[in-house]
Amino acid sequence: MKTFARNLTALMPSGITLPPELIETFDWLEDQGWHQLRAEDRPENHWLSIYPEDQRNHPGASHVTFSGSTLPFTGHWSAPDAKIDNRIAEIATTSGDGGRAAIWLDQSGKQQFVHIGHDTLGIISHDPLVFLQFMAMGYPEPGALEGTDLTPLQSALDDNGHENLDDLAPEDLPVPPVAFQIFLHDRFGLTMPATARDIGIGDFTEYGDTESTDAFARWVTSVTPEPTEADLAYELELMRTVESLDLKDSDSSDEILQKIGTLFKSKE
Repeated sequence: MKTFARNLTALMPSGITLPPELIETFDWLEDQGWHQLRAEDRPENHWLSIYPEDQRNHPGASHVTFSGSTLPFTGHWSAPDAKIDNRIAEIATTSGDGGRAAIWLDQSGKQQFVHIGHDTLGIISHDPLVFLQFMAMGYPEPGALEGTDLTPLQSALDDNGHENLDDLAPEDLPVPPVAFQIFLHDRFGLTMPATARDIGIGDFTEYGDTESTDAFARWVTSVTPEPTEADLAYELELMRTVESLDLKDSDSSDEILQKIGTLFKSKE
């Protein structure tokens, strides 16, 4: 076990362990020179890219990076719960809006790989190899997928508001992590499917969906406390702020940034 895997293990609750397939994969990524350190040498500052340096910041590269966190799952709750936090270990970032992947101990104590997104959550798979396939497919943001029946290219088109490939700028085309994919094929015999659904990953559940059959989503709903009056007041104020920006689907990125900028100007 090399540096990254040791540091990630140090961040995990005692009842959760890294499967051998992930340790071997993390060690290989580290051997490629893709192990990075954000700041001072602390476990939470270590991360792994799935790309070589010359592709890492390409606009079409996937947002996937492997890393852990000291922030507990219930840390933002009015009353954090260590019993819940001890069942979840963050292991990857999967989207630009804070989406992440984690290992969750289910009700029977079995480890499941789960998605915790900005709008959705759910089980990815219990199989570490399926999890690695999903991380390596080249989705721009696997933690923000509208549907797991989309290909990475279709997802990129949706993300950019286009329907046809000809409308997509060359720099916005997905850049698959080819070297990572080749390693997974040579070591574990994994091939890359056309869609995540092809390897058994279903659509993720929207938060608050009481009809969901996803075990992780149902568990999160069952353990999440009712919002306090302060929580409700904050959410109401946030909704009013968003409405005041008058954001439209047709707005360009620059227009959205300009509207957000007016919030700061109004406070000056």
